[in-house]
Amino acid sequence: MIDVASITPSTRDFLQAIASNRKRLVLVPLIDRVEDAVALAAAGVTAFAVAAPGSILRAVSASTGSAPILCLGLVTSRDDALVARASGADAVVIDAASDGSRWSSLAREASSARMASLALVVDDATSAVAASVAARGVYLKAHAAVDLSAMTARLGSARIVAHLPSADERLLRALRGRVDAAIVESDLYLSTSFDTLREELDP
Repeated sequence: MIDVASITPSTRDFLQAIASNRKRLVLVPLIDRVEDAVALAAAGVTAFAVAAPGSILRAVSASTGSAPILCLGLVTSRDDALVARASGADAVVIDAASDGSRWSSLAREASSARMASLALVVDDATSAVAASVAARGVYLKAHAAVDLSAMTARLGSARIVAHLPSADERLLRALRGRVDAAIVESDLYLSTSFDTLREELDP
């Protein structure tokens, strides 16, 4: 059972942390070890992602100072939103495949804890739903960069976080100017070239 009274609202703004006006690309490490989050935060990384609510998210949230955390566990109910916030999330992903009124209701639940709501977009249909509810943030999960054009065109000024499988340096460079931020996994953010890449894409 969730003790709602014990949940403190978020004080960290994920959408502001990834605001780029599409002129730069914010790299958002997908963290599964707290020590990596600590080192990356010390190096100046400004936003993080964690796969699901729980102890890892709680520890990462406590260790990254002012850097906000996006929880990628899908919010499908009020309880999901509360669990994410209780674990330390500052932003959550809500399925845009649901009807617009359902999406808006869940977004209000997230907003009550001052979390940002990102609409899950995986295809043209879900990008249309995200546009119809005027989602301020979008979590765009695509199979390849070629899938992005039609979806991003529909999303207007929404702040877009892209997550593509096996995103490498070449692909990330291609995303700059098309989305605001990209999720990067440990094979990239633990590489010796990560700091240089971050300086190039997010100066």
